[in-house]
Amino acid sequence: MTRSRGMDDLVSDGVFLAWEAQLQLADLYDDHERWNVDLAAGTLQFVGPHPGEFRIQLLGSAAPGPRSWLWGWANPSQYPASVLAAANATRALGERLGIPELVQGEVPFGEHRQADAADAGYEFAWDMSIAARLATGSWFGFGGHVGGGSRLWVLFEGLLFAPPTVPRMVRVFGEGLQTTEVHDHRRAVGSWASLRGVPWDGRTLTLADGTITVDFDELGRIRDLQGSSARA
Repeated sequence: MTRSRGMDDLVSDGVFLAWEAQLQLADLYDDHERWNVDLAAGTLQFVGPHPGEFRIQLLGSAAPGPRSWLWGWANPSQYPASVLAAANATRALGERLGIPELVQGEVPFGEHRQADAADAGYEFAWDMSIAARLATGSWFGFGGHVGGGSRLWVLFEGLLFAPPTVPRMVRVFGEGLQTTEVHDHRRAVGSWASLRGVPWDGRTLTLADGTITVDFDELGRIRDLQGSSARA
């Protein structure tokens, strides 16, 4: 299916904070050797040099075979209600805002910029996870391989952000735009600033360690990012 206007707005609102969270999670656990999930208990464990165990919420799964996303609350496996709170909160957000992708139990990928079904599924699920992060305020997520190109997507409970820095956020803005289609770059930057409590005057973000100046082209797309250190 073609992404709805409401879903476009949610992706713009959450893409940068979601990507900031992913980079921080990768800093901590990208070297894990394997992961174990217990949906009955609502936990996920990273096994490796830097082990960690977290309470989780199940969002759903993306499967390249049927080229579709299945929300956790629609899965016939009937997972415990305690692990579906985030998925149900996202459905409630979809009902309130009239966003079909969030209220249909199974959602087809539809036409997609990624030709490979597994890649299309990852990007589609990434969009769904952004909506869920906005709905719940839980920003750290994980999409783990479960075989056959399918991935299981969860949100973590209890992880906190490190303070944003100029080098990290220049990277976040640059890379975040590559993770999915972002239709409103200006809205995306402003939303990140609002969610993080960072001063933003429409052109400059003021962080503890410096500033980031964002230039937009005539179509409102980010054209240039310039970071400067407060110690320079």
